[in-house]
Amino acid sequence: MFKFWYEFIPKATSVIEMGQGEIYYKKAVKPVLHSFMGSVFEEMCRYYTLMKGIMGEYGCFITSVGTWWGAENVRDKNGEIRSQSADIDVVALSETDKKAVVGECKFKNEKIDKGIYETLIRRGKLINAKYEVTKYIFFSLSGYTDWFAELADEDVLLLTLDSLYE
Repeated sequence: MFKFWYEFIPKATSVIEMGQGEIYYKKAVKPVLHSFMGSVFEEMCRYYTLMKGIMGEYGCFITSVGTWWGAENVRDKNGEIRSQSADIDVVALSETDKKAVVGECKFKNEKIDKGIYETLIRRGKLINAKYEVTKYIFFSLSGYTDWFAELADEDVLLLTLDSLYE
């Protein structure tokens, strides 16, 4: 709530004090609310991962959670290899076990598909070599395509917003 307050309220205190908060919401807040909530959702997912990791639910004792930014080499349409920026939304590390849990968060009105899965698996290999990635977690606002139903892998967790509150 604090993040929302500091992002939107100070910009419109006069409008809100005049009783026109609804107009401000419709014109300035609503158009960007979904985008704003994406980063909040990622923070929630990192917190959830740390909480479950401290309790040992990933087969290791998680000691830190954050985001990873770096670069990866990919092949373009012409077959040329080029470098592009890459990120992993959730990187949970176990310093005691030298294991890692990585995750992707999608706060979108579309289901996660195979391409997102393949990207996270590929990027998981970019994590520091001293950590073994033992679990892949996907967090989705809108669920998963049928492709995931065929994926029977105990190293992959498929979670939704509701899952974070169970």
